[in-house]
Amino acid sequence: MIDNFVNKIIHGDAIEEMKKLPPKSVNLICIDPPYNIGKDEWDKLGFIKKGYGGFSEATVIDTHYYDWMEEIFIELSRVLKDNGSFFMFHNNFRILAELDKRIQQSSNFLFKNLIIWNKRFENSSKKGFLDGFIVRGGMNSFNKMCEYIVFYTFDNAYKLKQRREELGVKQTTISKEILSKTGKMTGWYSNIETGKNYPTHETIKPITKHLGLTHEDLVPKFYNQKTHHCVWNYDLDSKKLGHLTPKPVKLIENIILHTTDPNDIVLDCFGGSGTTALASRNLDRKFILIEKEEKYCDLSHQRLSQKGV
Repeated sequence: MIDNFVNKIIHGDAIEEMKKLPPKSVNLICIDPPYNIGKDEWDKLGFIKKGYGGFSEATVIDTHYYDWMEEIFIELSRVLKDNGSFFMFHNNFRILAELDKRIQQSSNFLFKNLIIWNKRFENSSKKGFLDGFIVRGGMNSFNKMCEYIVFYTFDNAYKLKQRREELGVKQTTISKEILSKTGKMTGWYSNIETGKNYPTHETIKPITKHLGLTHEDLVPKFYNQKTHHCVWNYDLDSKKLGHLTPKPVKLIENIILHTTDPNDIVLDCFGGSGTTALASRNLDRKFILIEKEEKYCDLSHQRLSQKGV
């Protein structure tokens, strides 16, 4: 029962603890995994650094980190509902590219967006400080003041053809349910079955009629807040409270608002200082946090117990 895990901070290994979760049981996954760039002891998994900002070929050749993350992706794809969403933070593009490759080969996650978390913007409380890095001399490249967020959902289009063939239903049988203004058949259903388009609340009706598949079976939740595109401006979290790389609560809340309903379950298997739990609680969502470091579990409990955090 998933209820045994909700609104809890679980101290343990991410893979082992996720194996205890029922399949298709969470609505949103939002993770900030170790980047493997040597930020702290928990961030060194087959990492070798060579000078400031550079990485040796061992970063690519040593596969321990990638193998481990691939196991994570397999479990994440198992526990996420078909209409759920998956977001992951990172800040090294070469490492992220390999992680995306592992995601493609180990799951049916469908890449949706590369989002840029911009930390230097006009109304940022840190703009003056960050401007100092822009104007300094001796630079031979652009200064990176952002992190990456990759956004995935599931590719559910395969269900249509699979179900249609199981039931012996022809494409034309469904297509003729919605005709053009001139009374002719169009390619509306074919475009949905091939994944070109999602069904709308109108086109799902004949699909449900003939195949029994619903909007929830096929279409990931997404509620356009009409506030964001693929560059997000958020200040760094100034309340680190003992963790080196916390994410802003408001940023996580934005992800939650776009992809979940109240009482939906949000999973973070790299719980850190508890930001995902705070954001979920603020928006009347349930959460499951997994964190292997006991000190960060304690920190998460502390933050959740404080009013107005």
